[in-house]
Amino acid sequence: MRQRLLRLVFLVPVLSVGLAGVLVLVSLRLGRDTFRAAGFTAQLEAIDRDECTAAPSTWGWASGEVSIFAYDRSGRSSNPAAPPIEQDLLHEAISAGHSVYRMNSGQITWVASAASTGPCAVLRGTSRSPEPRLAPRFLAVLVTSITGGMLLAAAGAYGFVVIPLRTRISDLARAARRVGSASFAPQPASEDALGNIAEVLAQSHRRIVGTREALEKRNRALEEHLAGIAHDLRTPLLSMHLALEAVADAPQEALHSEVRRALSDVVYLSSLVENLHQATRLRHEVDVVVGEVDLSDLVRRLERRFVTLGRHSGVAVAASMPESEVRVACSPALAERAVANLVQNAVEHNESPGHVAIRLAHTDSGRGFELVVADDGPGLADEMLASLQHETFLVEEARPRGPGLGMLITQEVSRRAGWSVTYERLTPTGLEVRLAGPTVSPEKAITPAGESEL
Repeated sequence: MRQRLLRLVFLVPVLSVGLAGVLVLVSLRLGRDTFRAAGFTAQLEAIDRDECTAAPSTWGWASGEVSIFAYDRSGRSSNPAAPPIEQDLLHEAISAGHSVYRMNSGQITWVASAASTGPCAVLRGTSRSPEPRLAPRFLAVLVTSITGGMLLAAAGAYGFVVIPLRTRISDLARAARRVGSASFAPQPASEDALGNIAEVLAQSHRRIVGTREALEKRNRALEEHLAGIAHDLRTPLLSMHLALEAVADAPQEALHSEVRRALSDVVYLSSLVENLHQATRLRHEVDVVVGEVDLSDLVRRLERRFVTLGRHSGVAVAASMPESEVRVACSPALAERAVANLVQNAVEHNESPGHVAIRLAHTDSGRGFELVVADDGPGLADEMLASLQHETFLVEEARPRGPGLGMLITQEVSRRAGWSVTYERLTPTGLEVRLAGPTVSPEKAITPAGESEL
């Protein structure tokens, strides 16, 4: 490719200059008559015709091959030294009204019509053609000029076009091979096609570097997240393992305590896995408000589920809800996870004997709802409540897990669904979490594919 470019760079100016020289020669050849006619016209304009008219018998002169004499329109000259005029040229000049010429053995004879009457009406002249003497010299000068022009054009094209172009292309190729690496060096900007390519390479480098840094950052966060999940799973699994060993060796009266501990670990693992699943969906920007769910039916199912869990933990769970539907625009699976996290935290962080109350009610004449989960457990410290209010779910540097992940999922689902979440410490002990938001008109639920109201 490089050799082909060099050949083209030399051939194009050479052919261009050669073609220009050929065109000059052709133009001179084709315009020879025009040049000669212009020369004859200039000679005629320089002749003093008044002098000829005053003394026609003596006017005229001859010097070697060059001569000029005057004639009347019949072809007779008053000067006896005048040679006879060519009759064909005489008639042609009179008919045409301008000068005509003929070449014979390198000599040019021309006849021109100068006036309508009188002894100086027609002029005849002879001259020696310069072509036999000057043509070889002229051709040599022309060929030398064309050859020199071709060489200069080729050298100029190579020096001022090819070398800078090859240098810039080599720099671009080297930069292209280093895109995305630390050794990449951006090329100087310029307002041409190569400058645009350099700018695209710089943009690609920045994009690749940014993407790589983001991927490395996410990879580190994922490794830390997986390490944390492994730690969270290791603890309940070890507890279940110990509980099952204790069940195998424990007397009959101690079985209830060990089974209850194993059941609590199973519930925690199930909740953790579901929270991780929904957290992944939320991080991929799933549309939370696609679908509808009846909160009355949802609270009823959660009550049945957590009554059993609370009974084994010594915590009484009770719920109240209106007879009519309380429909909200939210993905059923995400809505259930958001409310279940609140109830599960209230049950797990309570002490026996304890109580958890779930209350759902219409607000704003049926255009809104309020769902309250309250417990009489130890509650949360003020700094933890403040942290829950300001925690961000999609923080790359610190991905939450375990129980903290559940509360953040509730907050993120509520935010995207347009609900509010408030926390309030109760007296003397306990915590109350309140969800509030708009409802939708009771219609047939729209459940997205792949979800179910479990």
